[in-house]
Amino acid sequence: MLSENINVFLRKLASKTPYIICILFFIGFSILAVVRHENYGSFGYDLGINDQTVWRYSTFQLPVATIDPLPTKVKLATHVELVYALISPAYWIWSSPVMLILVRNAWFCFSGVAVYLLARKKKLSVFIGSALTFAYLGFYGVQNAIWFDVHSASFAAAFLMWFIYFLEIKKKVPSIIFFFLAITAKENIALLTFLTSFVFFIRQRTKLLAFFMAASIAYLLFIFFIFFPQIMHVKYLYAAQNGTINSLNPLDLFKSSENLQVYLYSLLSFGFLPLLSPLSLLPALGDLATYFMFGSNLPAAQGLFGHYRITLTPFLIWSVILAIGRFKRLNKWYIGLYLIISTMLVQFVLHLPLSYLTKQWFWTQPQAIKSINLVIDNDLPKNASVVSQNNITPHIAHRNEIYTLYPEQDSFTKNSPCGQKTCDWFRWFGNPQFLIVDISHDWDARHLLIDWSPYVKGLQNLEKAGVITKYKQIGTTILYKTAMNPRDYLK
Repeated sequence: MLSENINVFLRKLASKTPYIICILFFIGFSILAVVRHENYGSFGYDLGINDQTVWRYSTFQLPVATIDPLPTKVKLATHVELVYALISPAYWIWSSPVMLILVRNAWFCFSGVAVYLLARKKKLSVFIGSALTFAYLGFYGVQNAIWFDVHSASFAAAFLMWFIYFLEIKKKVPSIIFFFLAITAKENIALLTFLTSFVFFIRQRTKLLAFFMAASIAYLLFIFFIFFPQIMHVKYLYAAQNGTINSLNPLDLFKSSENLQVYLYSLLSFGFLPLLSPLSLLPALGDLATYFMFGSNLPAAQGLFGHYRITLTPFLIWSVILAIGRFKRLNKWYIGLYLIISTMLVQFVLHLPLSYLTKQWFWTQPQAIKSINLVIDNDLPKNASVVSQNNITPHIAHRNEIYTLYPEQDSFTKNSPCGQKTCDWFRWFGNPQFLIVDISHDWDARHLLIDWSPYVKGLQNLEKAGVITKYKQIGTTILYKTAMNPRDYLK
């Protein structure tokens, strides 16, 4: 009797393991992202931009992201990301970028449940279902996206996972809901819903799948041929330089060592099992083509890091589930162990963000933080217009006019502040009242958008030229009043 009760308890515990895995990843991811943000490791590009967008939606304003490269236009001119309007009511509870981080983490980690439910639907064992959930959440593309600020791609990937699940179990209404959530999460996701629906259509040939394919194509055509050029009157910021048709070179999928690393580590993360279900990898190839072919002029999107690889995750895990479901001999405990080992191997080789939780540097708070917080809390007026340093911006983004400080070099035909024809200088948009910076050696080119030395020289040149005047300094944090736009001095 005792033995039977123990077995029942263990079976119940095993069935809850995937949910525990999702909760633990949520906690780990949240600690990572929140500590990074509180230590001024997050950026105006992109946490500040998206936080300001959600804040504007939550206060019923047009989503004009003044931090963005197009500071006078609504955020939709650079990315069509309606998911931020959807989640904006969360800011009625707590209006903070930390809330945006937590909502993103919750959405994505909850999609791990869809992985487990799909595995069980395909009659995979509880242990393999748990291992798949672990591999899905531990994927390098997921960790890098969670670490590197907040992006709509993370929401899109979660929606795509649920979309796949509901298509597999043939639930019409939920699949329609997650279809529309996915395509409106980011402008390029409709390509992935088209390819996903196409894979299902080959197997099922239903009217619903035909609708998803047609709606996906119609949405893509509307966004890229009507919305951006004719409604927003802008060229799509991330389009290939030579135009879409001229970019259709399949060899671009394999043109660099960075691209090849993506294939290697994406497959290695799942023990190369996705190769056993090649048809379901078609959306993954479409996702990579988005960046390797159409977006080839975006260097940050070509490799392993950043947030760009998170949308591979649902397709790779789907391929693994289908492969194990098809080859029954793989539905064994040691395959689950193999998946866990593969995930951990990539974790070790790439030193992925979850490992930062064990590093002293991650928990060490930079000295400059105290002075930055003092200046923001006591000296920077709450509603004042301001231009700010990249890593300070996310902490003060809830205002109507906040602009990005861009370092550059400019030529001076007269009144050179550095005594040379070319000086370190800055540019920003508009006429903000204040400039806030921190010149601590804690920061590097990621935080300053340039190396420390030319950054400081540029500030000195602005002071010499009378463009800015020191208003308050605490430690290494300086609050300036601005007299003019740097561009006006050059005229």
